[in-house]
Amino acid sequence: MFDYIKNKYNPSPWLFLKNDLKKDYIYIPYVEAPFLTLPATQDEFKALHKRKFWYNIKRSQKLFEKEHGDLNFDILKTEDQLDYYLNKVFILFNKRWSNEYTSAAWKSLQGFELYKKAMIDLASSNKSFLAVLTDKDGKLLSHGYCLIQDKTVSFYQHTTVVDDIYRKYSLGKILVYRLLSYSIDCNYKEFDFMTGQSPYKYEWTKNARMTYRQIGKKNIFNYFKSYFFKLRYFLQFNSYCRALLKPIMFFLEKIHGKFKVRN
Repeated sequence: MFDYIKNKYNPSPWLFLKNDLKKDYIYIPYVEAPFLTLPATQDEFKALHKRKFWYNIKRSQKLFEKEHGDLNFDILKTEDQLDYYLNKVFILFNKRWSNEYTSAAWKSLQGFELYKKAMIDLASSNKSFLAVLTDKDGKLLSHGYCLIQDKTVSFYQHTTVVDDIYRKYSLGKILVYRLLSYSIDCNYKEFDFMTGQSPYKYEWTKNARMTYRQIGKKNIFNYFKSYFFKLRYFLQFNSYCRALLKPIMFFLEKIHGKFKVRN
């Protein structure tokens, strides 16, 4: 839960950053985690990209508002707000992944409930918040599930509506832009995009650090175990293997779901 972010809901992470590795344990590389050192001001932020980059974002928002009305960005921290919109997040996430395989716990309501509880609890002590992009009627279009730790905003989970009518508006990019701008205004020092090499992350930063999977203490059994995980992650993160395996895993997931219903 929460990858390498250590908190009361993830007291013993299985992922680590390089500076947190222990000498008497075995680790293997997992996947990169892009991050952005946040500029001190909005002007410095704007200087990171060319004018056309910002023009396209503003154009997308104006086009949306011309055709659909107001586009609203909000940071949610109160229990009532979070309780309402996290239910929408669960629906949006599952719609996004309805025709693709994902191992995420959010695929089931039982798995998602723990993350909902954690968000509401952590937000009460300013250790989390939910960033949302909504239309004039309050419909959830994009969200960012964010954790806060040591002046760092960690972008743990992000989903954007997949309906064809919204694709041309770059709503996910608008959310990230507004979220980064908010983080700068709040004097956060770093924005952690967390694990995964999704192309949208590298639109905002070129910096990334490797994460490491902890296997266990140094012994013969764990050395052999490390080779199993090396093979697993090669298959998981190699683009060709992933493209081949995802439809198979999605098919097996559907079969498993039908079997559970019958029994």
